[in-house]
Amino acid sequence: MPDPNSPNGCYQRHGYTVERTLRKSGVGHHRAIYDQNGQQVLNRAGYKAEIQFCAERGLMLEDDQVPLQTA
Repeated sequence: MPDPNSPNGCYQRHGYTVERTLRKSGVGHHRAIYDQNGQQVLNRAGYKAEIQFCAERGLMLEDDQVPLQTA
């Protein structure tokens, strides 16, 4: 199971699909992300762009930790 606030966790929780295609070099994959309607929303974006995409669309979980109290 992916980390809940990783791109994969956000996509899984909100019904997005991740399509992986092998790079021409044969090492690693390119990723295309599709929304719930099958519309491509990202292609070969990279981790930082995927995190930004998730944050801008409210796909990430809110921090559920209670802030530290000061004495």
